[in-house]
Amino acid sequence: MEPLRFAFHYFTNLPSPGEPDWNEKTAAASLAWLPLTGLILGMCLAALGLAFISVGFPQYPLLRAMLIAALELWIGGARFVAGFSRSCDGLFSGLGKARSLDIIKESHTGTPGALALAAYLPAKLLLLTELSYSTGDFIFLLLFYPCWARWAASFAACQYPAAQEEGMAYFFKTGQKPVYIILSSAFVLLALIVMPRFFYPAALVSFVAVLFGCSQVQMRLGGQTEETFGFAAIVAELSFLLFAVISAAAFTFI
Repeated sequence: MEPLRFAFHYFTNLPSPGEPDWNEKTAAASLAWLPLTGLILGMCLAALGLAFISVGFPQYPLLRAMLIAALELWIGGARFVAGFSRSCDGLFSGLGKARSLDIIKESHTGTPGALALAAYLPAKLLLLTELSYSTGDFIFLLLFYPCWARWAASFAACQYPAAQEEGMAYFFKTGQKPVYIILSSAFVLLALIVMPRFFYPAALVSFVAVLFGCSQVQMRLGGQTEETFGFAAIVAELSFLLFAVISAAAFTFI
């Protein structure tokens, strides 16, 4: 249970009993449980969505989307969002690999990262607002997409090499075993079971987007960092929500 405690302690703001052991074996194994943290977060978001429906809140879809996004940040933490922003600073710096990695490690946010955040937050709110018009399906999507985003982070950590032999990415990479990504994927499949089938193409296209994003990271940085795990998670989240909107519109049209 130590890797499970590590996953909740490091990747969420949910309380976990005691302080987990910080070692390579525990960190690597925690990635197998990372989608489970997203699944539990999705349950919290779905419960909030159902509460809004029960009190007649659907007539304010934008406000509902804002409150859901705020709850997600509060429970899930902003680690992936911060990683996405700092990854954009390095990836779009136009400099070499070494300098780009140094930029990613810096604590402050540069112009590319700020612009990425300025695009990400409104885009997410608009997509959640659009999806909220389909009340029943919206609840299933709230359950699924946090799990999917965290699976993408786990996938990037398990399947790609670390950019440097130091830092948290190398810490996570050391001691990896194939069973970890298998267990990680099992939680996504569990979430997929309850999701309407016409959203499956959105998940497939989102996976292609994750592969493309990870390939760009490999090409520009030479490997993954802790921050680029967040980049993979946000790419998975936004691409899935975007193509879920398209899938819902296509299904309605058909």
